[in-house]
Amino acid sequence: MSLIFILLNLKNECLGHTRKSVNRYSFAELTKKIKKNDLCEIQYNPSKSSAIVNLDCGSATYINFKTKQTYTIIDHWPNIFATWINDTIAHIEGPCGTGCSKSVIFVTPQTIVSCADHEYRIKNLLQNEPPDFYNNRPLLIDPKKNIYVCYDGENNIQVFPLPKHATIRPPKDYFSEKAEIRDDQLVITYENKNGKRKRVAYGRV
Repeated sequence: MSLIFILLNLKNECLGHTRKSVNRYSFAELTKKIKKNDLCEIQYNPSKSSAIVNLDCGSATYINFKTKQTYTIIDHWPNIFATWINDTIAHIEGPCGTGCSKSVIFVTPQTIVSCADHEYRIKNLLQNEPPDFYNNRPLLIDPKKNIYVCYDGENNIQVFPLPKHATIRPPKDYFSEKAEIRDDQLVITYENKNGKRKRVAYGRV
């Protein structure tokens, strides 16, 4: 499972790297496409104050009609669909191959969390046999208790609090290698496939 780091605010101070916005579309661009119905699907939250827009049948972009904020949740998954749990939490699912599906929990305005992959054996229970199905779908998302429930990497059921801080995405072509707290700031070391490293300092935690 890849680690997803969260931060307390969005004011980034980058060391050797300028972090690009993850928003592919502005509020004006999205509203124009919605008015022209130039999209694949749109799912409004219960109060219709915001929505998740699927422009190409394989992406998910959050739009808030009151604050005019947008956020790209998923750049591209084939055949994804979103389900709002309440006004601020949505579950987004999609296939990732034969016998495999994946999902993320989106907490507005810009937080993404996911569960570890879990192996399901429906036709047999033999541990030395390959599983019938893989997915990371949460067993429960409860906005009232502010929790979600998942299998962990050891196939134990765990309860996690829903985060309130923004998701940190690695720079393009880099992977998270190490996280540490320095002077109350979150500092993450990233590495690319060639072994090149970058350190990025984020907001105070």
